[in-house]
Amino acid sequence: MFVLILGYKEMLLINKLATNIYKEVGSMSATGTLNVETRSNTSSRANKRLRREGYIPGNIFGKDMESIAVKVRQDELRRNITQYGRAAVFKLVLDGNKNYDVMIKDIQLTHLNREFMHVDFHRISLSEETKANVPVKVVGDELYEQRRLVLQLQRDFIPVKGLPQDIPNFIEIDVKDLDAGDTIFVKDIKFPEGITPELEETQLVVSISEAKIHQKAAEEAGEEAATEVAAPAQEEQ
Repeated sequence: MFVLILGYKEMLLINKLATNIYKEVGSMSATGTLNVETRSNTSSRANKRLRREGYIPGNIFGKDMESIAVKVRQDELRRNITQYGRAAVFKLVLDGNKNYDVMIKDIQLTHLNREFMHVDFHRISLSEETKANVPVKVVGDELYEQRRLVLQLQRDFIPVKGLPQDIPNFIEIDVKDLDAGDTIFVKDIKFPEGITPELEETQLVVSISEAKIHQKAAEEAGEEAATEVAAPAQEEQ
């Protein structure tokens, strides 16, 4: 199987050898702008107060710099992530007068409502390679239940390395034409020029299997129905 992923804003092309699989990489990381403010009080109590006020505590860290404690509006952070993606390059404007090129290194979420708790921004250089986790986006499985297929996503993210502005926002995998027994490995994906996966090529990303449990349940249901039909007949005798 050979998969070719083209560059910026271009669709994935496939040379089909076994099954008709389509994959595409989302457009390369765009740049969003986030306004952040310095926070002097880093205590747990102060952080809770910030969250009640609609802010998220965070930090800026990077090479040859001391970590800076900051706060960012939760709605602004969420809006930018929704628009540009988790792996995007962001321009941080600190206190209205200092600019930093950053990527989101980590976001802590609450367990119940998945609200943002804390964010770490990694200062990067657009001329130096960096590492990022690129989300895997699966589409085309809407009829899997009807087809009695089970999709197993083995990896939610694929770690990659490359220049920040070249890192894609996501890797999309269309599984519409896959069947039971089909698999997709890292080696099946050719990443954009300059982007290399930080995984072994034999790492499994997606696998498709037959829903045997569903089939067994259907058979048992059929047997129960047959028993119910037979019982009245025996009573009549």
